[in-house]
Amino acid sequence: MQVTIDIPDDLAARLDPRRENLLALIQRGLRQQWSETSALAQEVVEFLSRGPRPGEILAFRPSDRSVQRAGELLEKNRAGSLTPEEQAELDETAALNHLFSLIKAHARQHLPAA
Repeated sequence: MQVTIDIPDDLAARLDPRRENLLALIQRGLRQQWSETSALAQEVVEFLSRGPRPGEILAFRPSDRSVQRAGELLEKNRAGSLTPEEQAELDETAALNHLFSLIKAHARQHLPAA
């Protein structure tokens, strides 16, 4: 199938250097759901479902397995050898890290004054 779209000039300028990867970018964008197999996503969901208190939220750290997997993905990214699925997993990890940073910032506001 061939699709023609009009996009703003600034976005076109950003896409031009990635023209050969456009199909992979679209596939990744369409896949922007939380992975059912990501260990980190499962850890975060399980942790938050327990209704942690602010102090517990601030103390939360991903498992060694999740940290190791993130390191592997970052190394493959530096080498330019990520598959589209791995890129999606790396994007998900970054999104979860950002989300948890925001959650921790808000949790700090709910700690009792020392």
